[in-house]
Amino acid sequence: MKKILLSTFALSSMIVGNAQIPFPVNIDTSWSVKTVWMPKSPLKYQTIFVGGTDTVQTTATYGNPAGSTVAKQWHDFIGFTKETDQAKIAAGDLGWVTVNHEMIEKNDKVGDGGGMTVFKLRRLKGNVLELVPQTLIDGRSGKFFNVDFVNTVGETGMNCGGISADNGRIWTAEEWMQSSNASINGGVRDTADFTIGTTTPAGFPGFNGRTIKKFQNLNWMVEIDPKQGKAIRKQYNWGRGGWEGGVLMNDNKTVYLFEDGTPGMLVKFVANTAGDFTTGQLYVHNASAPSKWVTIENNLDTLINLRSVALRRGATMYTRLEWGAVNNTNGKIYITETGNDNPGTAFKNGNSAFGTIAPHLVVAYKNRYQAVNGTAFPGTDAAAADSVRNGAFRDYYGRVLELDPATGEVKTYIEGGPLHTGTTSQSVSSYPSIHFSNPDGLNFAYIGNKTYMVIQEDLNGRNWNRMPAEYQSGSQTVCESFLLDMSIPNPTFSNLVRFTACPPGAEITGGIFLDTKTMLINSQHPDGNNTFPYNNSLTYAISGWDGIATSIAEYMSKKQGANSFSAYPNPVATELTLNRLSDVAIYDMTGKRIKVLRDVIKIDMSDLKSGTYLIMNTEGEKIKVVVE
Repeated sequence: MKKILLSTFALSSMIVGNAQIPFPVNIDTSWSVKTVWMPKSPLKYQTIFVGGTDTVQTTATYGNPAGSTVAKQWHDFIGFTKETDQAKIAAGDLGWVTVNHEMIEKNDKVGDGGGMTVFKLRRLKGNVLELVPQTLIDGRSGKFFNVDFVNTVGETGMNCGGISADNGRIWTAEEWMQSSNASINGGVRDTADFTIGTTTPAGFPGFNGRTIKKFQNLNWMVEIDPKQGKAIRKQYNWGRGGWEGGVLMNDNKTVYLFEDGTPGMLVKFVANTAGDFTTGQLYVHNASAPSKWVTIENNLDTLINLRSVALRRGATMYTRLEWGAVNNTNGKIYITETGNDNPGTAFKNGNSAFGTIAPHLVVAYKNRYQAVNGTAFPGTDAAAADSVRNGAFRDYYGRVLELDPATGEVKTYIEGGPLHTGTTSQSVSSYPSIHFSNPDGLNFAYIGNKTYMVIQEDLNGRNWNRMPAEYQSGSQTVCESFLLDMSIPNPTFSNLVRFTACPPGAEITGGIFLDTKTMLINSQHPDGNNTFPYNNSLTYAISGWDGIATSIAEYMSKKQGANSFSAYPNPVATELTLNRLSDVAIYDMTGKRIKVLRDVIKIDMSDLKSGTYLIMNTEGEKIKVVVE
């Protein structure tokens, strides 16, 4: 999530026909840029959907007639439902895109609370995408459509992550966890009791006709119909929580849910019948239980208070679980754990006292202890768990977890970092070439014969080296997205490949591949001073992935090698020669940047005063050079 000093590299030698772009391909990330950052390569981006600007078609809501209005902002999750009509596929139609809006507001036309927008995309020649005009069953015509929650399942709240299943089914997560009607009144005006099953379709067996408080009708996973722009049902039988994301397994029966909370829950639901999620069994993860899962009864009062019930039954506690995805090559689930700067009393007070500290947090705390103190943690694992519970472990960077569905075991896959032991961050002249902090969005891409994890950051803060020292104020947070080659054994953050960054102030999220050519990604709540449209939340496409499979592999291989950046002669009087074509920045030993040079192999040093200088390339490799 930081900004690298002169440029952020992306992928290696991109191959276009027989023309090869010199290694490495770079992203120009000068700090003054207020737009999307993309590599100078065959990868091209295109703005698709701009919040607060593009017009959505609405249904009749709150007594107001159907019409249109500007779309909501704060784009988060992206879902995709493929077109299956072969004639339309032949014409270039790709399918339906759903975009969550995390923004909460009172809105007469699109509904109070959060919301979603749906649209359909078609590919033209040259990987250019266009919006497909549609007419829905309810009579709405246009390109963008508001998803109707109000007239189907009641208002929705802070739509963050969700589930985009391979079979095209879409669920949105209502993360906005509230505890009273008074607390939702800022974004939802109608606080009358809600009766389940009074809308179409009805609720669930045993729940129809039950009346609940309005705030209790928020914080569920909600299935929507992307083709008709309306909600279908709230998954009351999956439990109420601060859900951020989830996955549907290939058996079309098993669902895993991830809660963005401290403590946060990991939940599993298994349907009785494939494809029918109205009946089944719910479980909560407990790493200390023999089966790793604790059964939750299908009782609405229990499900409404799922977190409290789960903790009292020993549920494993996490620091902000967010997105997850299944790696189809090995069947395992990978989940982002964003972390929490100060879990404090969240792990020890109230019902949390009965919860179980996640084993991987015990390992992370012991590793941190040794790194900071130079000696191993002197106590037992139980003592380390107590230290975590008492707030000794501040989870500044977060990590990506791996869940094995066969065993229920959860372990760290990639730890965030590198660790910086002080609150004062490093300056840009010495900042790490890769710093991986607070992962949020996560998905997979299958390019050529390779599987890549796609990760997006969402910084919890700027200190502890999550941003360079010079950029600790204002709206200068920069979030990046990375690729990870899943064939690398025991990967670390150093194996990540950065391929895009969003405008300053924004969270980058929602990354999803439509096919082997194009992915979509969101920029959420950017700095209002950015250049239009990058001062708005937006959805943009990155196309051209089908032409770069071999170069990604080459870059990953090269990146794991030894530091091969060198220069001669050293000391130097006039001209310095690099061992390869590079983009570089030259700094004096106070950290002041002297000059930036693009695509050079020879550097004229004759205009510099005698002394020692630091030359850094876009991979973060450094050379100290003495000028005579």
